[in-house]
Amino acid sequence: MKTENKTWFKSHSHSWIVIITALILAIIFINKLAQYKIFSSILVGLIVSHSLILLIATFGGWLLLPEKIIRKMKKQKPTTEYDFGWSSKWVNGFGFASIIVLLLAIYAYFSLAANPFIQLLTFSILLLLAINFFIGNILAKASKKKDGIILPYIDLFKAGRENVLDVGCGSGRTTISLAKIGSDFKIVAFDRFDASYIDDGGKSLLKNNIELAGITDRVSIVHGDITATAFNENYFDAAVSSYMFDHLGENKLAALQEMNRVLKPGGRFMMIILVRGYTAFSIANVLSLAIAPRKAWRQLFIQSGLKLVDEGTINFGAYFLLEKPLI
Repeated sequence: MKTENKTWFKSHSHSWIVIITALILAIIFINKLAQYKIFSSILVGLIVSHSLILLIATFGGWLLLPEKIIRKMKKQKPTTEYDFGWSSKWVNGFGFASIIVLLLAIYAYFSLAANPFIQLLTFSILLLLAINFFIGNILAKASKKKDGIILPYIDLFKAGRENVLDVGCGSGRTTISLAKIGSDFKIVAFDRFDASYIDDGGKSLLKNNIELAGITDRVSIVHGDITATAFNENYFDAAVSSYMFDHLGENKLAALQEMNRVLKPGGRFMMIILVRGYTAFSIANVLSLAIAPRKAWRQLFIQSGLKLVDEGTINFGAYFLLEKPLI
């Protein structure tokens, strides 16, 4: 299957969009609309905060914690703990951004004392941004917990209980949790294994984690692209996916249609994703507005031919239980 190799620029495109847009607007306000200093200050704050995130994402893993060295040391020693690959630059990045923006808020408060209105407005906006990053840091730390991901209490096995597809399995958290539901079905752990934020795209970690879980004989690891798989039609009894479909961009519908193709009639697909809302805003800030809301996903389900059976909220995200109609 075709695998896309992301460049450094593409992997941090959200931050670059904010920085470039804010920089252009800041130049316009400074040169053409100098009387609106408050907007220039806000835009500079956005540039500084998102530049900090880029610096942390690029150099944080080496400056804060030499993870590659530590991982090499771990490989030389037998490990008894799951490792899902979240790096320190992801877990701690929002926290450091929060501290810097808070310092900017304090600086703005004292430096703009001559203009109380601009002082209060700038301080309030930067303070809210710092709180936003702080909440994002809490969520990022929660994602690193080594206990299994919580799956919603749903009836997943309506069409049978022989084989289940884990789409976008990554380093195996959902695969391991799925295996705990029962021991009478096989699992196909499927991924492109090209995630830039996990070493080796998660494949090596996946192999080690399922071995620690004692489910190696139940799990088959398959490399491929969910928009065009090599699986036979009507093959899987059920499928799951955790925080992968929301990364597919324009390929969401194609992936859902492929899920419809490979599921047996009556087969169910449980999908956990991030949707537009408070959680998404705490992670992506104003860029969260680009994340698809529940309403848009429901429309995609209709277009793909899958029937929405149930939906809810879990693990800071949303889950949807879909079913392939009976022929």
